[in-house]
Amino acid sequence: MSESDPRGREDADRKAIDAVRDAWVAAVAAGDARALADLVTPDYEVWAHATPAFTGPETVVAMMGAAMSRYAIAQRYEPIETVVSGDWAFQRGIEHIRGTPRDGGPVHEAQQRALLILRRGEDGRWRYARGMTNGLPPSTNS
Repeated sequence: MSESDPRGREDADRKAIDAVRDAWVAAVAAGDARALADLVTPDYEVWAHATPAFTGPETVVAMMGAAMSRYAIAQRYEPIETVVSGDWAFQRGIEHIRGTPRDGGPVHEAQQRALLILRRGEDGRWRYARGMTNGLPPSTNS
């Protein structure tokens, strides 16, 4: 791949972005909150539905660590669109979350829309820089 092959570069970027998502899902499934810090930028901020903003890697570790201590969490993300522009990219899609209480009780399942913004660092790695999630509207299926 060369700089004169923009299609090859975009394909490589998309694969790298998918790898960030896969690493996030794997870390959450393993209950490894510390691994998430390496997947976000120092100025990371995400707005989750009806919660305060999560800012920075340490907040992600603390918040996700607290959730993972209470629940075994399985995530799945279905990308709908990925756009790459230079050192920035965004991906929008549907996130599926299943939380099984570690001390027993009912399983919690949720689906939500997600907009994820990634930035390529000086080291060439893609990381999450911003994000926003919100709930899906009620199903109209009877």
